[in-house]
Amino acid sequence: MINVFKSDKKREEVLASYDHLLGLWGVDYDEVDLVTQFGTTHCILSGDKTNPPLLMFHGVGDNSAVMWILNIGELSKYFYCISVDTLGGPGKSIPNEQFTKATFNQVEWINEVVSQLQISHFNILGISNGAYMAYNYLTYESKKVNRVVCLEGGMLIGNPIKNMLKTIFIMFPQILLPNRKNMIAILKKLSSPESNFINNCPEVVDHMIMVMKRHNQKAMFVHTIEKYHKEKGMAVRDKLYFLMGHYKLDRKREFVKALDDGQFKYKVIKGAGHGINHEQPERVNAEIIQYLLGD
Repeated sequence: MINVFKSDKKREEVLASYDHLLGLWGVDYDEVDLVTQFGTTHCILSGDKTNPPLLMFHGVGDNSAVMWILNIGELSKYFYCISVDTLGGPGKSIPNEQFTKATFNQVEWINEVVSQLQISHFNILGISNGAYMAYNYLTYESKKVNRVVCLEGGMLIGNPIKNMLKTIFIMFPQILLPNRKNMIAILKKLSSPESNFINNCPEVVDHMIMVMKRHNQKAMFVHTIEKYHKEKGMAVRDKLYFLMGHYKLDRKREFVKALDDGQFKYKVIKGAGHGINHEQPERVNAEIIQYLLGD
């Protein structure tokens, strides 16, 4: 069975910080653990259950507590928010021996989660790798999904290895010595200089740095990556909305080209980089709500 954290002690430290961040959400919530064939999946439930369900997926190296801390207050006014800790991520979900590249099926896993939550039709919100998960699930289960918002990601364009190397290059050389100074430098590289996120949210930044140093990121990549097929995208295009940060938009040329070529609905948010929902939370919240609840 894969080790999600580098040690049991490091897991305890991250989860203590996770609980502290939940206390800062400012909304009522419940936590549930759902047993699936691939392990125990932890979800945080907030908002009125009579509101439209919104399934929420964080990115690589993140968890639900830190990812949605600046968004949940507003989103939970309009949706029944289900924040999912992805299997293999640095949250409270616990993968089992079936969580391997040979046996794990991401769509099957999500289907088990929504079945146990007893939701048959829902919206999805995902960021980065979570956006890929949201998009990929929609292409398989479009009848279950009303609409999807993808932040800083979605369909996989180009060579996965090449894309990963580009990300690693951005973090070089600081990633070679993962101390606090270098981790903040990496966050600054990924964030727009117009954003005040790093200065305004020190506890969120502290948690992100802690996770970077304690999480085994290989644990989140056991699933088989599916590349973009235009025909599949066209079939679900009307249910998709993409938001991306304006900062270093040139690095997303292939992605933007695919969106334009497929005539997908998208918007570029100024003053935001990869951490779009942390850097411009009010703008992003408004875009999400308007799209998901609009005609």
